[in-house]
Amino acid sequence: MKTRNIGIFAHADAGKTTITEYLLHRCGAVQQRGSVDEGTAHTDTLAVERRRGISVRACAASFIHGDSNITLVDTPGHADFAAEVERAIWAIDGAVLVVSAVEGVQAQTELYFNALRKAGIPVLFFINKLDRVGADRDAALESLRRDLGAPAVPLWDETAFVEAACEADDALLEAYLSGQTPPRPLLEASLRRRVLALEAFPALCGSALKGQGLDQLLEAVELYLPEPAGDPSAPLCARVFALAFDKAMGRAAYVRLYSGALENRDPLGPDKVSQIRRLRGVKAVDCGRLQAGEIGIVYGLEGVRAGDLLGDGSLLPPGREAAGLAQPLLSAKAEPEDPSQLRSLKAALEELSCMDPQLKASWSPFTHELFVHLMGGIQT
Repeated sequence: MKTRNIGIFAHADAGKTTITEYLLHRCGAVQQRGSVDEGTAHTDTLAVERRRGISVRACAASFIHGDSNITLVDTPGHADFAAEVERAIWAIDGAVLVVSAVEGVQAQTELYFNALRKAGIPVLFFINKLDRVGADRDAALESLRRDLGAPAVPLWDETAFVEAACEADDALLEAYLSGQTPPRPLLEASLRRRVLALEAFPALCGSALKGQGLDQLLEAVELYLPEPAGDPSAPLCARVFALAFDKAMGRAAYVRLYSGALENRDPLGPDKVSQIRRLRGVKAVDCGRLQAGEIGIVYGLEGVRAGDLLGDGSLLPPGREAAGLAQPLLSAKAEPEDPSQLRSLKAALEELSCMDPQLKASWSPFTHELFVHLMGGIQT
Protein backbone atom coordinates (compact mmCIF):
# COMPACT_ATOMS: atom_id res chain seq x y z
CA MET A 1 0.00 0.00 0.00
CA LYS A 2 1.22 3.49 -0.85
CA THR A 3 1.72 6.16 1.78
CA ARG A 4 0.83 9.84 1.75
CA ASN A 5 1.60 12.35 4.50
CA ILE A 6 -0.32 15.53 3.78
CA GLY A 7 -1.23 18.70 5.62
CA ILE A 8 -4.27 20.90 5.20
CA PHE A 9 -3.74 24.64 5.58
CA ALA A 10 -5.86 27.77 5.29
CA HIS A 11 -6.59 31.21 6.60
CA ALA A 12 -9.07 31.06 9.48
CA ASP A 13 -12.65 30.14 8.53
CA ALA A 14 -11.83 28.94 5.01
CA GLY A 15 -13.28 25.52 5.88
CA LYS A 16 -10.28 23.24 6.23
CA THR A 17 -11.55 21.36 9.32
CA THR A 18 -14.88 20.79 7.56
CA ILE A 19 -12.92 19.28 4.67
CA THR A 20 -10.99 17.07 7.09
CA GLU A 21 -14.22 15.83 8.65
CA TYR A 22 -15.67 14.95 5.24
CA LEU A 23 -12.54 13.06 4.18
CA LEU A 24 -12.43 11.06 7.43
CA HIS A 25 -16.09 10.13 7.09
CA ARG A 26 -15.96 9.48 3.35
CA CYS A 27 -13.10 7.03 3.80
CA GLY A 28 -14.65 5.25 6.77
CA ALA A 29 -12.28 6.53 9.47
CA VAL A 30 -15.18 7.94 11.53
CA GLN A 31 -18.82 6.91 11.62
CA GLN A 32 -20.25 10.41 11.60
CA ARG A 33 -19.01 13.75 10.34
CA GLY A 34 -18.16 16.20 13.09
CA SER A 35 -19.05 19.89 13.02
CA VAL A 36 -16.87 22.84 13.97
CA ASP A 37 -19.89 24.96 14.86
CA GLU A 38 -21.38 22.23 17.05
CA GLY A 39 -18.07 21.49 18.75
CA THR A 40 -17.98 17.88 17.54
CA ALA A 41 -15.05 17.98 15.09
CA HIS A 42 -12.89 14.89 15.58
CA THR A 43 -9.63 16.80 15.09
CA ASP A 44 -10.58 19.54 17.56
CA THR A 45 -9.90 17.53 20.70
CA LEU A 46 -9.26 20.28 23.24
CA ALA A 47 -12.12 21.71 25.28
CA VAL A 48 -11.14 25.24 24.25
CA GLU A 49 -11.33 24.25 20.55
CA ARG A 50 -14.82 22.82 20.93
CA ARG A 51 -16.00 25.79 22.99
CA ARG A 52 -14.61 28.50 20.70
CA GLY A 53 -15.09 26.72 17.36
CA ILE A 54 -11.48 27.19 16.23
CA SER A 55 -8.47 24.91 15.83
CA VAL A 56 -5.72 25.64 18.34
CA ARG A 57 -3.37 22.70 17.79
CA ALA A 58 -2.32 20.67 14.80
CA CYS A 59 -3.97 17.26 14.92
CA ALA A 60 -3.17 14.15 12.87
CA ALA A 61 -5.50 11.41 11.67
CA SER A 62 -5.30 8.70 9.03
CA PHE A 63 -7.57 7.02 6.51
CA ILE A 64 -7.36 4.70 3.53
CA HIS A 65 -8.37 5.76 0.04
CA GLY A 66 -7.84 3.46 -2.92
CA ASP A 67 -4.44 1.85 -2.42
CA SER A 68 -3.09 4.70 -0.28
CA ASN A 69 -2.79 5.03 3.48
CA ILE A 70 -3.11 8.79 3.99
CA THR A 71 -2.04 10.54 7.17
CA LEU A 72 -3.53 14.02 7.31
CA VAL A 73 -2.40 16.83 9.61
CA ASP A 74 -5.13 19.42 10.20
CA THR A 75 -3.63 22.78 11.22
CA PRO A 76 -4.93 25.96 12.89
CA GLY A 77 -5.76 28.92 10.67
CA HIS A 78 -5.39 31.84 13.06
CA ALA A 79 -2.09 33.70 12.97
CA ASP A 80 -1.64 33.28 16.73
CA PHE A 81 -1.05 29.55 16.20
CA ALA A 82 1.39 29.82 13.29
CA ALA A 83 4.02 27.94 15.33
CA GLU A 84 1.76 24.87 15.21
CA VAL A 85 1.58 25.25 11.43
CA GLU A 86 5.34 25.49 11.11
CA ARG A 87 5.86 22.28 13.04
CA ALA A 88 3.18 20.54 10.97
CA ILE A 89 5.15 21.37 7.82
CA TRP A 90 8.00 19.25 9.19
CA ALA A 91 5.76 16.18 9.18
CA ILE A 92 4.36 16.25 5.63
CA ASP A 93 5.34 15.66 2.01
CA GLY A 94 2.40 17.36 0.27
CA ALA A 95 -0.22 19.95 1.15
CA VAL A 96 -3.75 21.07 0.44
CA LEU A 97 -4.15 24.84 0.74
CA VAL A 98 -7.78 25.89 1.11
CA VAL A 99 -9.06 29.24 -0.13
CA SER A 100 -12.55 30.66 0.27
CA ALA A 101 -14.32 31.34 -3.03
CA VAL A 102 -15.70 34.52 -1.44
CA GLU A 103 -12.57 36.08 0.10
CA GLY A 104 -9.87 34.60 -2.13
CA VAL A 105 -6.27 34.81 -0.91
CA GLN A 106 -5.94 36.21 2.61
CA ALA A 107 -3.00 37.07 4.85
CA GLN A 108 -2.36 33.59 6.26
CA THR A 109 -2.90 32.01 2.83
CA GLU A 110 0.12 33.88 1.54
CA LEU A 111 2.21 33.19 4.64
CA TYR A 112 1.56 29.45 4.55
CA PHE A 113 2.00 29.12 0.79
CA ASN A 114 5.39 30.82 0.95
CA ALA A 115 6.44 28.58 3.84
CA LEU A 116 5.36 25.45 1.96
CA ARG A 117 7.16 26.52 -1.18
CA LYS A 118 10.30 27.34 0.81
CA ALA A 119 10.15 23.85 2.32
CA GLY A 120 9.85 22.34 -1.18
CA ILE A 121 6.42 20.85 -0.52
CA PRO A 122 4.04 20.40 -3.50
CA VAL A 123 0.64 22.06 -3.04
CA LEU A 124 -2.90 21.44 -4.26
CA PHE A 125 -5.35 24.34 -4.03
CA PHE A 126 -8.97 23.78 -3.05
CA ILE A 127 -11.34 26.70 -3.66
CA ASN A 128 -14.03 26.15 -1.05
CA LYS A 129 -17.46 27.56 -0.18
CA LEU A 130 -18.89 27.68 -3.70
CA ASP A 131 -22.29 27.35 -2.04
CA ARG A 132 -22.02 30.77 -0.36
CA VAL A 133 -23.51 34.01 -1.64
CA GLY A 134 -20.79 36.01 -3.40
CA ALA A 135 -18.67 32.98 -4.27
CA ASP A 136 -16.61 33.48 -7.43
CA ARG A 137 -14.48 30.52 -8.46
CA ASP A 138 -12.71 32.34 -11.29
CA ALA A 139 -11.93 35.39 -9.15
CA ALA A 140 -10.47 33.12 -6.46
CA LEU A 141 -8.35 31.35 -9.09
CA GLU A 142 -7.08 34.69 -10.36
CA SER A 143 -6.30 35.67 -6.76
CA LEU A 144 -4.10 32.58 -6.43
CA ARG A 145 -2.21 33.49 -9.56
CA ARG A 146 -1.94 37.21 -8.82
CA ASP A 147 -1.40 37.35 -5.06
CA LEU A 148 0.66 34.18 -4.64
CA GLY A 149 2.41 34.20 -8.00
CA ALA A 150 1.39 30.56 -8.29
CA PRO A 151 0.82 28.95 -11.70
CA ALA A 152 -2.46 27.39 -10.59
CA VAL A 153 -3.96 24.84 -12.99
CA PRO A 154 -7.78 24.57 -12.78
CA LEU A 155 -8.53 20.86 -13.09
CA TRP A 156 -12.18 21.63 -13.86
CA ASP A 157 -11.00 23.22 -17.14
CA GLU A 158 -9.99 20.40 -19.49
CA THR A 159 -8.17 22.70 -21.91
CA ALA A 160 -6.14 24.31 -19.13
CA PHE A 161 -5.30 20.86 -17.73
CA VAL A 162 -4.11 19.52 -21.10
CA GLU A 163 -2.06 22.62 -21.89
CA ALA A 164 -0.37 22.61 -18.48
CA ALA A 165 0.44 18.91 -18.82
CA CYS A 166 1.87 19.33 -22.32
CA GLU A 167 3.87 22.44 -21.58
CA ALA A 168 6.94 20.65 -20.23
CA ASP A 169 6.82 17.56 -22.45
CA ASP A 170 7.90 18.05 -26.06
CA ALA A 171 6.30 14.84 -27.33
CA LEU A 172 2.95 15.62 -25.71
CA LEU A 173 3.10 19.22 -26.88
CA GLU A 174 3.83 18.17 -30.47
CA ALA A 175 0.91 15.75 -30.45
CA TYR A 176 -1.41 18.40 -28.94
CA LEU A 177 -0.39 21.05 -31.48
CA SER A 178 -1.03 18.58 -34.29
CA GLY A 179 -4.62 18.22 -33.12
CA GLN A 180 -4.30 15.01 -31.10
CA THR A 181 -5.31 14.63 -27.48
CA PRO A 182 -2.65 12.60 -25.66
CA PRO A 183 -3.86 9.74 -23.43
CA ARG A 184 -4.96 10.94 -20.00
CA PRO A 185 -2.47 8.79 -18.01
CA LEU A 186 0.38 10.43 -19.92
CA LEU A 187 -1.07 13.88 -19.25
CA GLU A 188 -1.47 13.13 -15.54
CA ALA A 189 2.08 11.79 -15.31
CA SER A 190 3.45 14.89 -17.02
CA LEU A 191 1.51 17.24 -14.76
CA ARG A 192 2.62 15.24 -11.72
CA ARG A 193 6.26 15.83 -12.66
CA ARG A 194 5.58 19.57 -12.83
CA VAL A 195 3.75 19.52 -9.49
CA LEU A 196 6.59 17.70 -7.75
CA ALA A 197 9.03 20.24 -9.20
CA LEU A 198 6.84 23.09 -7.83
CA GLU A 199 6.26 24.33 -11.39
CA ALA A 200 2.48 23.85 -11.31
CA PHE A 201 -0.20 23.81 -8.63
CA PRO A 202 -3.44 21.97 -9.45
CA ALA A 203 -6.61 23.74 -8.30
CA LEU A 204 -9.93 22.11 -7.50
CA CYS A 205 -13.17 23.60 -6.27
CA GLY A 206 -16.35 22.73 -4.41
CA SER A 207 -18.18 23.02 -1.12
CA ALA A 208 -16.92 21.18 1.93
CA LEU A 209 -20.21 21.76 3.72
CA LYS A 210 -22.10 19.94 0.96
CA GLY A 211 -19.35 17.46 0.13
CA GLN A 212 -18.91 18.80 -3.39
CA GLY A 213 -15.55 18.39 -5.11
CA LEU A 214 -13.93 16.44 -2.29
CA ASP A 215 -13.88 13.08 -4.05
CA GLN A 216 -11.94 14.81 -6.82
CA LEU A 217 -9.62 16.24 -4.17
CA LEU A 218 -8.92 12.74 -2.85
CA GLU A 219 -8.08 11.54 -6.35
CA ALA A 220 -5.77 14.52 -6.87
CA VAL A 221 -3.95 13.79 -3.60
CA GLU A 222 -3.16 10.28 -4.85
CA LEU A 223 -2.28 11.44 -8.36
CA TYR A 224 -0.14 14.49 -7.72
CA LEU A 225 1.25 14.53 -4.18
CA PRO A 226 4.40 12.53 -3.43
CA GLU A 227 5.07 9.46 -1.38
CA PRO A 228 7.57 9.92 1.46
CA ALA A 229 11.22 9.17 0.88
CA GLY A 230 13.75 7.78 3.34
CA ASP A 231 15.93 4.76 4.00
CA PRO A 232 14.75 2.53 6.89
CA SER A 233 18.25 1.00 7.13
CA ALA A 234 19.98 4.36 7.58
CA PRO A 235 20.67 5.99 10.97
CA LEU A 236 17.67 7.49 12.73
CA CYS A 237 16.56 11.01 11.86
CA ALA A 238 13.17 12.15 13.13
CA ARG A 239 11.40 15.23 14.39
CA VAL A 240 8.79 15.78 17.09
CA PHE A 241 6.14 17.97 15.45
CA ALA A 242 3.56 17.87 18.24
CA LEU A 243 3.31 16.88 21.87
CA ALA A 244 0.42 15.79 24.06
CA PHE A 245 0.08 14.50 27.60
CA ASP A 246 -1.47 11.13 28.38
CA LYS A 247 -2.52 10.57 32.00
CA ALA A 248 -1.55 6.91 31.82
CA MET A 249 1.46 6.99 29.49
CA GLY A 250 3.03 10.41 30.06
CA ARG A 251 4.31 12.50 27.19
CA ALA A 252 3.04 11.47 23.77
CA ALA A 253 5.45 12.67 21.08
CA TYR A 254 4.04 12.88 17.55
CA VAL A 255 7.04 12.00 15.41
CA ARG A 256 7.86 11.99 11.71
CA LEU A 257 10.71 9.69 10.71
CA TYR A 258 12.86 10.84 7.78
CA SER A 259 15.33 7.94 7.93
CA GLY A 260 16.05 4.87 9.98
CA ALA A 261 13.63 3.08 12.29
CA LEU A 262 12.46 3.28 15.88
CA GLU A 263 11.33 0.36 18.05
CA ASN A 264 10.05 -0.24 21.55
CA ARG A 265 12.85 -0.08 24.16
CA ASP A 266 15.21 1.83 21.86
CA PRO A 267 17.32 4.31 23.87
CA LEU A 268 17.13 7.98 22.92
CA GLY A 269 19.50 10.06 25.02
CA PRO A 270 18.66 9.59 28.70
CA ASP A 271 15.23 8.14 27.87
CA LYS A 272 14.02 4.87 26.41
CA VAL A 273 11.04 4.31 24.13
CA SER A 274 8.33 2.58 26.15
CA GLN A 275 5.63 2.27 23.49
CA ILE A 276 4.96 3.20 19.87
CA ARG A 277 1.55 3.72 18.33
CA ARG A 278 0.34 4.35 14.80
CA LEU A 279 -2.71 6.37 13.81
CA ARG A 280 -5.83 4.50 12.69
CA GLY A 281 -8.48 7.07 11.91
CA VAL A 282 -8.50 9.44 14.87
CA LYS A 283 -7.35 6.72 17.29
CA ALA A 284 -3.91 5.30 18.01
CA VAL A 285 -3.07 1.60 18.00
CA ASP A 286 0.05 -0.16 19.26
CA CYS A 287 2.53 -1.11 16.57
CA GLY A 288 5.94 -1.35 18.26
CA ARG A 289 7.89 0.02 15.31
CA LEU A 290 8.09 3.01 12.97
CA GLN A 291 10.32 3.44 9.97
CA ALA A 292 11.39 6.15 7.53
CA GLY A 293 8.44 7.95 5.95
CA GLU A 294 6.00 7.12 8.73
CA ILE A 295 4.26 9.24 11.36
CA GLY A 296 3.52 7.83 14.78
CA ILE A 297 3.26 8.49 18.50
CA VAL A 298 6.19 7.67 20.75
CA TYR A 299 5.99 7.33 24.55
CA GLY A 300 8.69 7.25 27.19
CA LEU A 301 10.62 10.38 26.14
CA GLU A 302 9.99 12.37 29.30
CA GLY A 303 12.44 15.13 28.43
CA VAL A 304 11.16 15.73 24.91
CA ARG A 305 9.69 19.01 23.67
CA ALA A 306 7.76 19.87 20.52
CA GLY A 307 10.26 20.66 17.77
CA ASP A 308 13.02 18.40 19.11
CA LEU A 309 15.19 16.55 16.62
CA LEU A 310 15.81 12.86 17.28
CA GLY A 311 18.84 11.06 15.92
CA ASP A 312 21.30 12.33 13.32
CA GLY A 313 20.52 15.95 12.43
CA SER A 314 22.76 15.84 9.35
CA LEU A 315 20.16 13.60 7.67
CA LEU A 316 17.38 16.16 8.08
CA PRO A 317 15.82 16.86 4.64
CA PRO A 318 15.91 20.42 3.32
CA GLY A 319 12.99 22.57 4.47
CA ARG A 320 12.51 20.79 7.80
CA GLU A 321 14.39 23.39 9.77
CA ALA A 322 12.74 26.25 11.66
CA ALA A 323 11.37 28.86 9.25
CA GLY A 324 10.50 31.54 11.79
CA LEU A 325 6.82 31.79 10.89
CA ALA A 326 5.89 32.79 14.42
CA GLN A 327 7.55 35.04 16.96
CA PRO A 328 5.91 36.02 20.28
CA LEU A 329 4.59 39.57 20.24
CA LEU A 330 3.01 39.88 23.68
CA SER A 331 3.96 39.12 27.24
CA ALA A 332 1.21 38.38 29.75
CA LYS A 333 1.39 37.98 33.50
CA ALA A 334 -0.20 34.76 34.76
CA GLU A 335 -1.72 34.64 38.24
CA PRO A 336 -3.74 31.91 39.95
CA GLU A 337 -7.09 32.81 41.49
CA ASP A 338 -5.87 31.21 44.69
CA PRO A 339 -2.27 32.18 45.63
CA SER A 340 -1.76 28.71 47.10
CA GLN A 341 -2.05 27.29 43.55
CA LEU A 342 0.98 29.18 42.24
CA ARG A 343 3.16 26.07 42.23
CA SER A 344 0.54 24.12 40.26
CA LEU A 345 0.15 26.98 37.80
CA LYS A 346 3.89 27.13 37.27
CA ALA A 347 4.03 23.38 36.57
CA ALA A 348 1.10 23.61 34.15
CA LEU A 349 2.74 26.45 32.22
CA GLU A 350 6.00 24.52 32.03
CA GLU A 351 4.10 21.60 30.48
CA LEU A 352 2.39 24.01 28.09
CA SER A 353 5.73 25.44 26.97
CA CYS A 354 6.91 21.89 26.19
CA MET A 355 3.93 21.53 23.85
CA ASP A 356 4.57 24.97 22.32
CA PRO A 357 8.10 26.23 23.08
CA GLN A 358 7.27 29.61 21.54
CA LEU A 359 5.07 30.38 24.55
CA LYS A 360 8.21 30.56 26.68
CA ALA A 361 6.63 30.53 30.11
CA SER A 362 9.11 32.09 32.56
CA TRP A 363 9.37 32.68 36.30
CA SER A 364 10.96 35.78 37.75
CA PRO A 365 12.77 34.85 40.99
CA PHE A 366 13.06 38.54 41.89
CA THR A 367 9.41 39.56 41.64
CA HIS A 368 7.98 36.04 42.11
CA GLU A 369 5.80 36.46 39.02
CA LEU A 370 4.93 34.20 36.09
CA PHE A 371 4.98 35.46 32.51
CA VAL A 372 3.88 33.83 29.26
CA HIS A 373 4.94 35.03 25.81
CA LEU A 374 2.07 34.98 23.28
CA MET A 375 1.57 35.48 19.55
CA GLY A 376 -1.63 37.46 19.97
CA GLY A 377 -4.83 38.05 21.84
CA ILE A 378 -6.58 34.86 20.66
CA GLN A 379 -4.08 32.75 22.62
CA THR A 380 -5.24 34.33 25.86
